[in-house]
Amino acid sequence: MAEQRKNKLNLDRVAKIWALAERGDAGEQAAARNRAEALVKQHGYTLADVPDLLLTEGYLDDEPQPSAGGFTFYDMSNPAHQRAYAKAEEKKRAAWRMANRAKMDEVLTRYGSEEAVFAPTPEEQAYDAVIKPFRKKGKAGQCDTWDGEHFSPTLRIRAALATVKPWPDTIPDAIAEYDYWEKLYDDRNIADSNSQYNYLGQGADFRRWALGDLINKEIEARDLSDVIIRLRFQEASQGIYNDSAVILRDLERLHAAENSQGPDTASGDTPPDRGYQATSTESQGGPENHAASENQNVGNLHVMGSSDLRNEERPDSASSPPFILNTASKRRAEVERILSTPEGARMSLRQVARMAGVSPATVMKVRSCLQEQH
Repeated sequence: MAEQRKNKLNLDRVAKIWALAERGDAGEQAAARNRAEALVKQHGYTLADVPDLLLTEGYLDDEPQPSAGGFTFYDMSNPAHQRAYAKAEEKKRAAWRMANRAKMDEVLTRYGSEEAVFAPTPEEQAYDAVIKPFRKKGKAGQCDTWDGEHFSPTLRIRAALATVKPWPDTIPDAIAEYDYWEKLYDDRNIADSNSQYNYLGQGADFRRWALGDLINKEIEARDLSDVIIRLRFQEASQGIYNDSAVILRDLERLHAAENSQGPDTASGDTPPDRGYQATSTESQGGPENHAASENQNVGNLHVMGSSDLRNEERPDSASSPPFILNTASKRRAEVERILSTPEGARMSLRQVARMAGVSPATVMKVRSCLQEQH
C-alpha cells in the first residue's frame, strides 16, 4: 500500500517545494510547507512524513554513497565518508519510521509525550541512587565502572539493588519483572526511531541483567511448568542465556521427587519407568491426568496454551512468546556475546551487525566499551 502511494506521488515536485520550505525566507517557507502538505495529504501522508519520505527515496543525499559492498571500518577515517555513513544510517531510521509510524504514535499516545517516554521512572531513580557509591568515573574516552564491572552486576551491586526491591524467588515472578524492563526499553527504542541505544538507567540495567541470570539458572524450578518457562526463555534468547545443565538438574530433581512419592515397590509390583515422558498427555493415562497437567499451568501466560486463557488472550501459534528476545536491548546483548568470543573478535563490524540485527555503529560502540575493560 505504501509503495502504491509513493508511485502515485510526484516526489520530484515535493522535493523542489520542500527545498523552499527548508531554505526560503519566512514567507516562502510557510507557503511551501502548506503546498507540500496539500500535495502529500491526498496520498495518505502528513507534513511530518515529508522529510522521511524524501530521505528514504534518496532526494536529500549530498554526500558520497557506499559502494556495492557497503562502508568498511577503514572508511571511518575519512570525514566525507563519516558524513555519508551517518546519512545512510539516518536513511535507514527514516525508512523504519515510515514503516512503524503507527507503533511510534501508539507509544507517544500511551505516555502522553516524548519527554514522558524518556523520563526516568521512580524505580530507575531509586536503583541509580543505591549503586552510586560503587561508581568509578572512567578516564577520558573510557566507560565508567560500577564495583569494577561495566555490564554485569557484582554480588555487592545485587545486594544494593535488593534494598530497593527484594529479588523475586520464583521464575514466573522474575519473568514478569524482566518483561517490565524489556517493555520500557523497547518503548523508548521505538520512540527513538529504533536507534538501539541503552535506554535504561544503569541501576535498572543491572537489575535486568541479574533477572536474566535468575531466570536462566539461579532460581530453582518448582515444577514442570517452571522448567518449560525456563527452557523457552533460553531458546528465545538465541544463545544469550543457554545454561542447559540447569534444565537437566531441574528434570532429574523433579523426577526423583515424583518417584519418591510413588507406590511402595517392595512387593515387586514395580510401575514402569515413565522417564521424561511424564509431561505428555499420552503418557499420563487419560483425560483426568491431562486436566491436572492443564491446571498446573493456570494463570501462567508464559506457558503457551494455558487452560485459563480466553480465546482472545491465547497467544497465536505463529507468534513468539511474550518474552521473545527481539528488542534492541537483547540485540545489544547479543553483540556483546559475539564480540566476547574468539571468532567474534575477528569479525568485521558489518558481520557482527548482520548476525545481531543491529547497525555497525552499535557494534562499534559496544566494542569500544569492551576494549576499555581490558
